[in-house]
Amino acid sequence: MLDFDFAFFNMQENNRGGLANRKSFLDWLAPVFYSPRVKQLIHFGRLGLKGCNVRLPLGEGNWTILNPNNRGLMIEKTEAILKDYEIPRMGVDRRLKSLFLSQQHNLPVVFGDHFISALAAILIEKAIASQDIKKLVLVGDIPDLFPLLNNISRYHIPVSVQNYHPVANETTFYRLLYDKGLAVSNSFIKPQNWGPGDLIVSFEPGSRSLAVASPEVFAIRLDDDSSGLAPELEQVLIRAGLNPKMNTLAPILETCLLRKEGKLNSDEEDGQQELIAVGDDIGLWEPFLDNGV
Repeated sequence: MLDFDFAFFNMQENNRGGLANRKSFLDWLAPVFYSPRVKQLIHFGRLGLKGCNVRLPLGEGNWTILNPNNRGLMIEKTEAILKDYEIPRMGVDRRLKSLFLSQQHNLPVVFGDHFISALAAILIEKAIASQDIKKLVLVGDIPDLFPLLNNISRYHIPVSVQNYHPVANETTFYRLLYDKGLAVSNSFIKPQNWGPGDLIVSFEPGSRSLAVASPEVFAIRLDDDSSGLAPELEQVLIRAGLNPKMNTLAPILETCLLRKEGKLNSDEEDGQQELIAVGDDIGLWEPFLDNGV
């Protein structure tokens, strides 16, 4: 049996057409012809991390018209693959997060939230060490927000969190202020107020246009569509026929970190530091730090 560090689950980019997109036929065809299967093997060279792509040969639209019994069958077959390869958890394409959260299942899935937050902490530390950063602006719906803010509080620079629904973060910031003494401004996205000395770390989809609106700021994109952060690792995904963006890279690498760490989940308070330490041990952060981001 192959010793895999991870499995990555994804679906077709586009829906199957013809008879496969008609519910009556799809419910009949899916269990026979469109079950999940192990496709490409993936090997991250010098990191020594290897795994496989578990692909469901259907699009999201096809999935939504499947009857519940067939959806359950697809999940059972995916679970059987994980057991066969003795893989304790599975990375899932971040674009399928809402689909998996709305579906009842017992699959041990990872979406990459912990990894993205830890990577943000790594890149913020690098930027602060090399740039004259006066203020940190975190933009969008931020994965693992509390551990990230707790981590970066040691730099003692003003932090502003900006998104399209700031009221949703009020409880978190109340906790930070009264439990940790950390004051964080919380507001709607305001690129017109960004300027020299600001470090913008954006988790917001389509944030490229925000950076263009304020070209004088130092910006890092960590949304699902971001790429170019670690070309060495992204080339591995391209060779495996996978999307070389954060929606793929984050869940895969978080799964590897958790396997090396020996935990099923990361604890909210100290899990980020543990993940960062494990990443240091296996050289996971080097492709990102060597890239000049």
